[in-house]
Amino acid sequence: MQRRQCSSDTFRSVSQVVKETNLRRIAALGLFVLGGTVGTRPLPIEGSYLARTMNGRPLPTDLRIPVTDGDVRLFRLEQGVLRLSQSGRFTLYFRYYHQLVRRGARPVQTPVMSDSESGIYTVRANQLTLTPTKKEGANKRPAIAASISGAEIRASYVLRNAGISERVTLVLRRDPSYW
Repeated sequence: MQRRQCSSDTFRSVSQVVKETNLRRIAALGLFVLGGTVGTRPLPIEGSYLARTMNGRPLPTDLRIPVTDGDVRLFRLEQGVLRLSQSGRFTLYFRYYHQLVRRGARPVQTPVMSDSESGIYTVRANQLTLTPTKKEGANKRPAIAASISGAEIRASYVLRNAGISERVTLVLRRDPSYW
């Protein structure tokens, strides 16, 4: 009788182990399947992003902002790089050409210029906000709102010049070859 009791307990133990193993496999498979569609972890956003387009046109590209009496401000963006650090800080670097083109005149070759902004950034869901640090002797720059989708950041902001506003949209793509 004891032998049967032992066999019965052993059978029950083996049966329980098989059931638990199968349940674990099913649960793991379910998590894998759901994880691929519902529970994907977002990529960390820290890293470098290279500007690919400005207002839908590939870089380098021009932006002409009308000013007064037929004159235009010609802005040619050559390169834009955004670096997001793990500490919540950002650096935005631009290489560009800029000149005032008088009515009826043609643009001339000008030296390349560069500028940078730095400050802090915050992320909420798929929204990124860049808040520049105020530079000494300059007006405070407005925050820049952007959206994040995978390895792409889309930022829109308004350039203001002599009372004229121009909306600019930059699309930046993650590029680990920078910084």
